Amino acid sequence: MLSQLNLYHYRNYDQVDISFSKGIQLLTGKNAQGKTNILEAILYLSTTRSHRTKDDQDLIRKGSDAFFMKGMILKENRKEDIRITVNEKGKNLFIYGNPINKVSDFIGEFNAVMFCPDDMMLFNASPRVRRRFVDMELSKVSKKYTITLTKAQKLLKERNSYLKQDSVDDTFLEVVTDQLIDASVIVMKQRFFFLKKLLAKCQTFYEKLTQDDTMLDIEYISCVEFDENEEELKKRLKLRYQKSLQRDKFMKQTTHGIHKEDFIFKLNDQDLNSYASQGQKRSVLLAMKIGMVYMIEEIIHEYPVLLLDDVFSELDETRKMKLLTFLPESVQIFITTTDQLELKDIECKRDVCVYHVDHGTIQRCEGGNAHG
Repeated sequence: MLSQLNLYHYRNYDQVDISFSKGIQLLTGKNAQGKTNILEAILYLSTTRSHRTKDDQDLIRKGSDAFFMKGMILKENRKEDIRITVNEKGKNLFIYGNPINKVSDFIGEFNAVMFCPDDMMLFNASPRVRRRFVDMELSKVSKKYTITLTKAQKLLKERNSYLKQDSVDDTFLEVVTDQLIDASVIVMKQRFFFLKKLLAKCQTFYEKLTQDDTMLDIEYISCVEFDENEEELKKRLKLRYQKSLQRDKFMKQTTHGIHKEDFIFKLNDQDLNSYASQGQKRSVLLAMKIGMVYMIEEIIHEYPVLLLDDVFSELDETRKMKLLTFLPESVQIFITTTDQLELKDIECKRDVCVYHVDHGTIQRCEGGNAHG
């Protein structure tokens, strides 16, 4: 769990030094005061990236040239100090004050799963958004995936750069392509089995949330048909790249590969985006996030922090109660809302700490530690 958060010059916050407890952390306040910024910062400590912007410079408070964040993490009765600083030169990561050079060595030290209104775009957004979702969630539980994906992206960049040259040496291009295929096979296998496991979790919790036995599915769309046999998958990818070689040379870029993959969510064999209601989509997303909480615990034996950004207000009382019932009491939950939620009205049996967020300040409310 996250026991303490320190922010300096982050978004609309000049300085934040706040402690958190187990159970539910309820962040209240009017719109545009900085509630989501707190959750974004917690997620950033987990993934080293924002869910709202690709440019880290956007996170630096106006008028400042850098931001600093620190999280104190409690793990099995021991504390772990993780820190991130970002300035115009880049990003620096630290664990216990020691610099960490590789992102893959930092991600996974502290895990958080977020559910926010923008997640509803997952189903109708571009394939890039869905790949980013899978990459982000997978990186939390597999350092091998993070390392291999980074390697594949570098090889892809190298291949594209070489294809843009006036003269292309086919022998050298084949060497780079073979290396890209080797990395791609690992990425594809991890994506396939991750989605398969997530689908099973999602189906279970969707049925419990909705009392509906609608069948869910996730179709993995790639440039070749997936095969669990690694050598067969390599052969299929190599043939695909051979067939597209002339087109790649003409387009001066790699036209097929893991950077073009997509994952289509379905209800009863129909595309969820066009077939499902808003309520069904929200329930699928909620079931997915609950599934991720359990998947992370099964793999690393620690529950992640769950971040719910302005989502509780969109759920009916039954789903609110079910959500809290499905989650183990040891899961720390952060909820942002413009309303003072009466969690006791939904039979909440967790400790609840209330914080008020106002114009870039966050303060624990008097008597804010209550039992729902």
